[in-house]
Amino acid sequence: MKIINWNCNLNLSKKFEHIEKHQPDIAIIQECEKLDSSYFPNGKYFWIGKNEQKGLGVIVFNQSAKIDSSYNEDLIYFLPIQTDIVSIMGVWAYNHRASQRFGDTFKGGVSDALMHYEKWLLQNDKIIFTGDFNNSVIWDKGNRKNNFKNINKKLNELDLFSVYHKFTNEEFGNETEGTLFQYRHRDKPYFIDYLYSKGIEINKLTLGNYDDWISYSDHVPIIAELI
Repeated sequence: MKIINWNCNLNLSKKFEHIEKHQPDIAIIQECEKLDSSYFPNGKYFWIGKNEQKGLGVIVFNQSAKIDSSYNEDLIYFLPIQTDIVSIMGVWAYNHRASQRFGDTFKGGVSDALMHYEKWLLQNDKIIFTGDFNNSVIWDKGNRKNNFKNINKKLNELDLFSVYHKFTNEEFGNETEGTLFQYRHRDKPYFIDYLYSKGIEINKLTLGNYDDWISYSDHVPIIAELI
């Protein structure tokens, strides 16, 4: 089974072929438009967003899937999906911008999502929690609940661990690779996209090559192969 996470930076319909050639079983896509599910052969497309040109999508191929009943639309943007094999939490964290842009009732931090979905995360044995967190320990200040250090600690308490950091033994904030390249500049990498797993053996995890992906987005994808 293969899972791909990617912030496509708009216009997924014009870029999907670059994901499709990797033959994913599940794709989690940030900054994508609302599309009819029939656009994806053999796939189901789940999408949430306030702007039909820019939301969060999860595509599940060749298996049954549904949005879990715990879904809370006031969390911008977190999408829990149940499939035949694994539970998926798709993430596109707005952090403090959620309330600023959409109103005080909306929350956008991963810490907020972990509070709401804790029971769901505990109940499921096999989970992929992945997406654009828009966060890193390099930006942590004080002891705010949405500091990445606190988020990672809570995820670990829920038996969810970052696969990249497990494979590389690199410290958070000192990654040798980036997932976001500011202004698409090679020399301005940031690691802000993550794939956490629980109860799943992952055989391989790679990040997309800068040269192959930078013309399509300022992010490169995370590609995970499950045993």
